[in-house]
Amino acid sequence: MKAWFAVLVLAIPLFARAHGLPDEPFRTPPDERFLVSANPYYHQPERAIKNRVAYFKKQDGTNHFCLVGYKWRDGNTQVWLYWLEEGSLVQWDGSLDREIREASLMDTTDGVRLADIPADGEDPGLGGARVTRVRAWHQLVDDCERHGQKYVIAPFALSGK
Repeated sequence: MKAWFAVLVLAIPLFARAHGLPDEPFRTPPDERFLVSANPYYHQPERAIKNRVAYFKKQDGTNHFCLVGYKWRDGNTQVWLYWLEEGSLVQWDGSLDREIREASLMDTTDGVRLADIPADGEDPGLGGARVTRVRAWHQLVDDCERHGQKYVIAPFALSGK
């Protein structure tokens, strides 16, 4: 019985990958993707994304983003934002409150870049970033590129200048 349980536990990540869902960086692979922009915690994501661009002072160029959401049977969700030009991934918690949601991506410590992940897999100490392995980073980015919502933020002037 223990042997069958061990086989089942080891097969779960393979099952998730076989169905196109990443198995990392999750404790348990997700059961499905969801449309992030349709969820009230992430309503009108382009506003939060544009605020991130402005916060990082990158509004003078075109920026490309991808947003992907994962859901588990127990109702838990996880959302990831990939910024092509910065090469960074951010786990986004969103919010029901519009002001909090729109400001929630304006943080310099919440993203992880592939170049910042040590080859030995040790935690790079990037604040709340939960992607600490190169394999996890690639799985999330590749999945987002294939299945995520794409956003292009054209150059814009900051208001109040």
